[in-house]
Amino acid sequence: MRMLSRALMITVTAALGAAGCEGVNPEDELGYERPPPTSGRIDVNVGGGGGNCSGSNCSCTSGSCTSGVADGGVTDGFVSGSDSGTADSGGFDAGTTDTGVADSGPSLTERTFEYRDSSASSVWVTGNFVTPVWAETPAEGALELTKQGGDLWSASVMLEDGRYEYKFIVNGSAWVADPANPGQGPDGNSVFVIGDGNNNSGSCGDLEAFDWRDAVMYFAMIDRFADGDSSNNQPVSGASGGDATNGPSGQYEGGDLKGLKNRIPYLADLGVTALWMSAPYENRNSVGAAIDPGSDSHGYSGYHGYWPSPPAVDYSNPNNPSPAPQVESRIGTSQDLKAVIDAAHSSASADGHGMKVLFDYVMNHVDIDSGLYQAHPDWFARDNGRFRLCGPENLWNDPTWGTKCAFTDYLPPFDYGNATARAWSIADAIYWAKAYGIDGYRLDAIKHVPLVWLTDLRSALKQQFPDPEGGRFYLVGETFDYGNRDLLKSFVDPDRMLDGQFDFPFKRVACESLFRGDGNIANLANFMQGNDDFYGPGSLMTTWIGNHDIPRAIHFASHQIGSCTEGSNAGNGWSSSYGQPGDAAAYERLGLAFAVMMTNPGIPLIYYGDEVGLAGGGDPDNRRMMPWSDSSINAHQKALRAEVKRLAHIRAENKVLGRGRRTTLYADQNVWAYRMSGCGDGASSVVIAINKADSSQSVEIAGGPFTDLKSGGQVAGGRLSLPPRGYIALRE
Repeated sequence: MRMLSRALMITVTAALGAAGCEGVNPEDELGYERPPPTSGRIDVNVGGGGGNCSGSNCSCTSGSCTSGVADGGVTDGFVSGSDSGTADSGGFDAGTTDTGVADSGPSLTERTFEYRDSSASSVWVTGNFVTPVWAETPAEGALELTKQGGDLWSASVMLEDGRYEYKFIVNGSAWVADPANPGQGPDGNSVFVIGDGNNNSGSCGDLEAFDWRDAVMYFAMIDRFADGDSSNNQPVSGASGGDATNGPSGQYEGGDLKGLKNRIPYLADLGVTALWMSAPYENRNSVGAAIDPGSDSHGYSGYHGYWPSPPAVDYSNPNNPSPAPQVESRIGTSQDLKAVIDAAHSSASADGHGMKVLFDYVMNHVDIDSGLYQAHPDWFARDNGRFRLCGPENLWNDPTWGTKCAFTDYLPPFDYGNATARAWSIADAIYWAKAYGIDGYRLDAIKHVPLVWLTDLRSALKQQFPDPEGGRFYLVGETFDYGNRDLLKSFVDPDRMLDGQFDFPFKRVACESLFRGDGNIANLANFMQGNDDFYGPGSLMTTWIGNHDIPRAIHFASHQIGSCTEGSNAGNGWSSSYGQPGDAAAYERLGLAFAVMMTNPGIPLIYYGDEVGLAGGGDPDNRRMMPWSDSSINAHQKALRAEVKRLAHIRAENKVLGRGRRTTLYADQNVWAYRMSGCGDGASSVVIAINKADSSQSVEIAGGPFTDLKSGGQVAGGRLSLPPRGYIALRE
């Protein structure tokens, strides 16, 4: 039992008339909690305040309750000792009355929530302090208030120092911001701060130890990254070729494991601390048609690694399987693969812990010509003797066939209802992980396999890797869905399933907010506020702005592509329309996306080439060869690469960016300022201010002097100018 050295009573009274002050549900499909502010300034040093409202119809907005609800009745109390009960620099004092005397040692504070409404039949409170966060009923974890008589409802909870957000849930459905509390975030949630707003109880962990929360991930598609051995350049007969230096190709282009190993120093210098490699397993050796040959007549090789063609491996002796699983010969040998991993692990990485390595693991299907399929055709899903096709039959989300349909007729899908087939796949994944000493997997198309496969994998990994560095063998899934966060969340549970997923909803909102001329960066601030804890305790999502399945990010940033959810098709994948932009603005906008990702929780992803804004339409044009000669890239590409490098090193050197908590200080259409804090004296707080506008903007930053993390100089607080499409990063 934890001993309490201090118990302070904090009371906030919400005085409501019968109608109350109804808020919106704290999250819709993407977590927008209310329309973002489009004007007005909230300076960093704003404290409590308040306003009186009256009437039955009211709307609660940031910092006040306008047009409705009775007097707030909140007082700022005084407590002797070091706890003054003042607001944190970026939020509001929730209005507290502190009674008690602080002494040494760890402390908890008793928070009492009070709500007045004689007509209410039930009152609950939820927020980021309940488990799971934002639980919607007492059964799920919301705190139930008890009626004390008359119109008063109340409940108390003990909390550590920190910044907390909450809403009342009245009569089981009405989400109500606390109108008596002038402290509200930009998303409309009520806010209160205990102590200095920093939770120094250990949530940031050992700042000197490796932690996945600090990581910067880089995806290298091996065949398109670097050619280090021309002797293994073996094209596949019939595949549609092309010059992948400047355009699309469905053919092997020569990149290999030796080339990747040679470029590990480049990645370390860039600030990469986790390398995700495309699948290195033996792949299909013959040409394959497109998923929809009617719209795409090109022939493809398995250069990308997603058509595994394993032999009929017997895993009866899991440490010595027969025959031994094979590395794809066109990219190298088993020794070459081990050399890449050894080089990464021993690299001089920005965080000082060497570069971690993840493999892509493809578990949904195998090549129809593979030895495994030929030996065990009964392990694969059929319907009356035929494969059901995901695309032509629109089975992607079918409750039965969504996990048993084939992407194309030459890739038979596993039937994981067959326990023997499932056990083989788990044994295969464990073999590759142990044999090569990797640190994680990116799990391809995870929604197309049943959950039992995933829970079996996690159970096996926990047995085989009982004490991984950083506390987890990182599993990140791919669920291609820009809108359904609940679907993504259904696979996330670090103890039983995934640690996180690639955050498709984040990508959409970031693109819309930062790249579009009419975008509103406050939308991104609001989304991220509701997204931080959405996926549950211990979850660790991967944020991204570009990947191998959609057109290159630079074309969204340049405004060539207007829809932030545009994917790949034959029209944009085999096109000459996606040239390298020549103006600085597109690269600067893309740099802002990296600035957001590198200075916030979640593992930021760099898709190879995005650090230089590499051009390309849809798949396969988005998989051009990585340019290695500076003479082949323009000045704006070089500037972007320097910015990405600077940001990655800033993240490595300031652990609060990945491990701390964000407080939005100001947000309007063009400017978002926030403070990352909560790791104590070992990792000073950092203030970030981002300007998406094409003109200079200013923002008020209280306090200082600060260390400018971009230049290393000192910056005084006050009104600071932000350059067009630029940002500042200031350490307190």
